[in-house]
Amino acid sequence: MTMWTWVGETGRQLRAAGQDELAEAVAELPVLSEAGDAVKVEALARSAMRTARRLVAEAAKSDNPAPTAVPASVPGVFGPPTLFFLAHWPLAVRVGALAEGRRALDQAKAVVEDEPAPNQYGPLPVSALETLVRCHANIDAKGTTDQRRELLSARRLSGWEGTPAWPGFTLARVHLLIDEGQADRAEAELRRYDHTATGPAVLGAEGVFALVRALRHQDKHTDALDALDRMEAELDLGGRGGDGSSANPRRAALLRMIRFERARLLSWLARLGLCDARQAIGLLPTVEEAETYPKLRSAWVEAVENLVCQGSVRNDWRLGVRVTTWSRYFERVGAPRRGAELALSASRLASGRGARWVAECSAQRAERLIRELGGAEEITGDLTEVRSMVRGMEAILPLAPSGGILEFLRAQKAEEVNPEQQAEQVNVALMERPHDSALLSALGQVGRTLMLSDVATEPQWRHVREQPGDQRAALSLLETLLHDNDTAGVRDLVRTLAAGALVPDRGSLPEQPLVSGRRSVPDHPGVGDPRQVPDDAPVWEEHPAPSRPQAVEHPSVPEYPPVREHRPASAHPQVGDHPQVPDHPPAREPQEAAGAVRFGVGG
Repeated sequence: MTMWTWVGETGRQLRAAGQDELAEAVAELPVLSEAGDAVKVEALARSAMRTARRLVAEAAKSDNPAPTAVPASVPGVFGPPTLFFLAHWPLAVRVGALAEGRRALDQAKAVVEDEPAPNQYGPLPVSALETLVRCHANIDAKGTTDQRRELLSARRLSGWEGTPAWPGFTLARVHLLIDEGQADRAEAELRRYDHTATGPAVLGAEGVFALVRALRHQDKHTDALDALDRMEAELDLGGRGGDGSSANPRRAALLRMIRFERARLLSWLARLGLCDARQAIGLLPTVEEAETYPKLRSAWVEAVENLVCQGSVRNDWRLGVRVTTWSRYFERVGAPRRGAELALSASRLASGRGARWVAECSAQRAERLIRELGGAEEITGDLTEVRSMVRGMEAILPLAPSGGILEFLRAQKAEEVNPEQQAEQVNVALMERPHDSALLSALGQVGRTLMLSDVATEPQWRHVREQPGDQRAALSLLETLLHDNDTAGVRDLVRTLAAGALVPDRGSLPEQPLVSGRRSVPDHPGVGDPRQVPDDAPVWEEHPAPSRPQAVEHPSVPEYPPVREHRPASAHPQVGDHPQVPDHPPAREPQEAAGAVRFGVGG
C-alpha cells in the first residue's frame, strides 16, 4: 500500500463514519502540500486536529464499555496513524515545496525523536524521518550524504518495510545515490522496479521524476524527455484517481513539474544545438509560477540561463533582480547550496550584460555560501570560473565628476535608465567621497531596487558608525534595513545611535515634505519632476525620507518587496525578449508555518 492508497481508503472510512471534515483534511493535506500552499496546510491541519481532539475527549467520556486498544483514538473512527498523518504536513510542506533547510532542521529532529515505531499503533502512512532526510538534502545535497546514509541505514529503517511510508524511503535512497555521484546505480535501481508487477505503481510519479533526475545527471537528456512524455501521456489517458471514479487531484501539480523539467531539458539541448530554442521558450513557465514554488526555481533559472546563452531570451536587470531575490531566499531558509548555485547564475548573467558591480556582489554571496558546504569541489570550480569572468570585465568609467553624478543620473531619459549602471556610477563616486550622505542614500535606494540592499548597507554602516550624528544617513540606513526586514540590524542601529549620543541636526534633516506618505520623485528611474513613484523604484531624491512605517518584528512582512515594472511584459518569454516579470507585485514568499501541529491528543 502506498501513502496515496492509504489516503483514499482512510478518507472513505471517515466518510462512512460521518466525519466528512476529517475525511476532507486527509484527502487535501498532501495535495496542498505538493502545491506548496503552506498557509492552507497549516490552517487545515490545525482545524482537523481540533476536531480530532474533541472526538477523543467525547469518546473518553462516553459510557461505551469497549476499551480503547491504543491511546488517542476513537474506536470505529480513527486511530493514532491518522493523527500522525494530520500533524505531519505543516512541517512537510516547508521542507518539501518551500525547500527549507536549516530553518526547519531543529523542528524536524524534534519530531523524529517523538515519532513512535512504525507499527506500534498500526502502520504509519508517513514518516518524520523521511522529512528529516529531505531537510538535510535541502541544506547541502552533496555535503550531507553521510548524515542521510546513516538515517537511511537498515538499522534506522527496520520495521518500515511494508508501510505506506516505505516508497518515500526508497526514493530518498535513490536521490542519495545521485548526490554521491552514482546516477547510473540510481537509474538501475529505478529500472528494476519497472520489471515488476507493482513496482511502477508503488513509486508512482515521484519515481518518474527521480528517474528524470538520474538521467539528467548522466547527460541523457533525450531519455529523460521520453520518460516525461510517457508520464504525461498516462495522465492525459487516465486523468482520474486510481479507482477511476474521480479526477486526479494531483494532476495540476504533476503537470506543472513536468513543464519545469521539460523546459530545463529542452533548453540544454537547444544550447547544444540539438533542438530549436523556441520549443523550450514555448514551454517555459512564467516567472510567477517559479516565484510561487521555491522548489522549482532552480529549474527555471537553469532553463533561462541556457536560453540566454543562445541569445533567445533577453538578459536585463529585471532578470538579475529575480535570480538575486531567489538566491537570498535560499540563503535565508538555510539552503546554502541552492543559494550558491543561483548566486553563481546571477553572477554569470550579470557578467554577460556587463553589470560588473552586480556580478561581483553575486560572486561574493556565492563564495560566502560555498564556505558552508561540504563536497564543494565542483561548485568551487564554478566559482573560480565566475571570478575569472568578472576579472575580465571592463573597468567602470565615471560618466560625470563624483560631485555631480547624481544630477547627471537624474537628467537621464526614462528609456536610458539602467539601475545596474546607476549603482556602478554611485559606487565609483563613493570611492572619492565615502562620506557623502546623498551618495550613500542613492546607493541604498538602488541597492533595494536590485535586491542587493544587504551589500548597500556596508558603506552606509561605516559612515553611520563614524558619524552617528548624521540623521540623513541614519534614516537612509534604516530604510534599507526595513526593506530587508533586518530586525537585528535595526536594533544594532538603535544601539549605535544611542551610543553616539545623537544630537538633532536640523541641517541634516530632509527639507522636502512627504506627499501622502510618498517621496516626491519622478515616475521613471531618474530624477527630474515631482511625480509619485513606488518606494522601490531605482531613483534618488535630493533629500531622502524614511520609508513608510513597518512592523519591524512582524513575521509576515515580506523580506524582499518585488520590483515594479516600468512597462508591461508578455505572458511568456519570446525569442529576443526577456522572461516575464509581472507588472503587479508577485505573490509574497510563502510564509513559514506558524508552528507545527504536533501529535498529542488528551484523553
